[in-house]
This record gives sequence, structure tokens and C-alpha cells, in this order.
Amino acid sequence: MFASTLTRHLSHGFSALGHAVTPRGLRGVLDVDFGRAGLAVPLRVGVAVAVVFIIGGVTGQHAVAGFAALGALISAFCRPDPYPVRAGRLAVLGTGITASIGIGAVLGATGSNVFLVTAVVSVLAGAAAYLVWALHIVGPGAVVFVFGAAGAQVFAKDAGDVVLSVAVTAGGALIGMLAALAPWLYGLARDRFTRTHRVAESGVARREPIWVTLRRAPHRSLFARGVRITIAGALGAAIAMALGFEHPMWALMGAVAAMQGVGYHVTVHRGVQRLLGNVAGAVLAAILLALPLGYWGAVVAIVIFQILAEIASTVNYALCSVAVTPMALLLTSLGAGLAPAAAIDRVLDTAVGIVVGIVVAAVTITGVDAEAVARRPAQ
Repeated sequence: MFASTLTRHLSHGFSALGHAVTPRGLRGVLDVDFGRAGLAVPLRVGVAVAVVFIIGGVTGQHAVAGFAALGALISAFCRPDPYPVRAGRLAVLGTGITASIGIGAVLGATGSNVFLVTAVVSVLAGAAAYLVWALHIVGPGAVVFVFGAAGAQVFAKDAGDVVLSVAVTAGGALIGMLAALAPWLYGLARDRFTRTHRVAESGVARREPIWVTLRRAPHRSLFARGVRITIAGALGAAIAMALGFEHPMWALMGAVAAMQGVGYHVTVHRGVQRLLGNVAGAVLAAILLALPLGYWGAVVAIVIFQILAEIASTVNYALCSVAVTPMALLLTSLGAGLAPAAAIDRVLDTAVGIVVGIVVAAVTITGVDAEAVARRPAQ
């Protein structure tokens, strides 16, 4: 019985891997839908990020302004949610990104070795993905938590750095939350001032408390998916280290980004799209890293790329990755400084993570996913 189950599962895995490299499996990778593009949310995200960078520049906190920007990035989440629902979920996200950066900072301040860092950040990736899935949160996903933790681990050298990075992230998250809820808060203030009553939004069932949503989540299934991401992240980082790459956390993030989709075909599409976007984005990043931009020049570029990434996120993930790659490298360079060659490292590390993510997703594919993959050629 066990041998037959194992054989069937391995057969599903090999079929899924074969599907990943067929024209039918890759169909749709370059599809774009500009009809889904919007400006309101991207501009609000851009404003939130710009505000925290301006505060960081004026106060001389250039090295930690990036953490505040990651906190402000919660404004990119929960786009489809009614504002009352969005408020609670954004609060959870703000707490989560602040905790993630705190965990990374503690790892750095205590001088943890690369193996412990990889293990902790991989578990963090799985836990963050679980939380995002359980609360039905739409947005950049768990990779933001991983990026923040990895950056904080490199930055923090003592307890003071831990406190500073956590404090600025929390402040940035508050600004991001205000930016995301600005239209709603403005409407409430206007109605109170004019003493009018707003008509209740539709979708009462979607207004259930966060704890109720968590209780309703399919915990066993989501836990299994979170474990898969943890394993893929750790394995991606380990392979990157074995190959002598200098940034194994980028491989970890590549695996997480590829696997945070729902189905196997989404993992394949996101992986290929992220790789294509990283190659194009790396060219832009290398050019910008070679220029003497300074803090304010880098900030302008980061804000522009952030807005473009948010616009492209609903159009095509490859286009989104073209903007995300230089933005992420410029963000990292604010605290650590990067040479243009880091753009090549980004592509190589990310490629390792993506391949590992697709392989792990295939090896651990569920029966439902395997049937869906088998049906796709016929469709």
C-alpha cells in the first residue's frame, strides 16, 4: 500500500516537472492585462514610502529608512477588502512586519551563524505565508517579511540597532496604514463634520472579526503549505551557499516568492515571470548602482519603481519584477552599500531559489493539483 502510494505520488511529481517546461505549461507567462491597472493605490503606496524616506533623510537616519519603507509597504496589501475589514488586517500586517524585522535584528545583534539565520528566516517565511493565506490577504505576500528580516540581520550589530529598527518599522507601518485607509478616514471625518450618516457597505459576511476568519481557515492544509515553503526556502539558501554565492537569502526569497501562489501552475508561472523580470531589472539596477545617486537620488528612484511595481502587479508579475529588482537593490544599498555586480548575484541567487521552489512544489504536489495539471493540456 505504502509503496504504491509513494510510486503514484512520485509519478505526479515527475509529471508536474515535465509540465513546467512545456509550451502549454508556460502559456500565459507573458500575458498582460492593462485593463486591470489602477493608479489610486499605487500612488498612495508611493506617498507613504516617500514620506518615511523624507523623515529618514531629514533626521539623518539614512541607514534605517529602508525598514520604515518596508513598514509603509503594508499599504500595498488588502486592496479588494472593504475598509473596515482592511483596517484589522493591516494592523496584523504591521505587527507582523515589525516582528519580522525585530527577529532579523536579534539574529544580527547576537552574531548568529548563517545556518541558524537560514533556519529561523525559513520558518518565519512559512509562518508569514500561513498568516497571509489564513486571513485571505491579497498583496505582495510573505516575501516582504523575509526581505525585512534578512535586511535587519545584516544591519543590526547591537541591542540599540534592534530597538531602532523595530521602532522605525512600526512608525512606517503606521504611516502605511494611514495611507491605505486615507479615503475611508477622510469620509468618516467629513461625515462627522457635516453630521451625515454613511450607507453601510455591502458584504456584511466579509466583516467578520479576524479571530473568526482564523478559526474558519483550513489549518491543516495551510500548515502543510507553510512547511513546504519553509523547506524550499531553507533548501534554496543551502544550495546557494554550497555554490559559493554571497547572498543566500536572495535564493530563499526566490523560493518563497515562487511558492506563495495557490496552485502548482501559479508557482511555475510566478517563478518564470520572476526570473525574466529579475534579468531585465538587474540591468537597470546595475546602471543605477554605478551612478553616484546619493541618498536623495536613490529615494527618488525607489519611490518611482515602487509605484511602477504596484501598477504592474495587477498587469503581469514579470513586469512587476522588472521594477521590484532595482527597487530592492537600491533599498538594500541604503544601509549596506552595493556594487553593480550585486545585480548579477541577485539574478543567480533568485534563479536557484525559483528552481528549488518549482521542484519542491512538484515533489510535494497534492492530488487535486496533480489532476489540475493533468487536465491543462487537454484544455
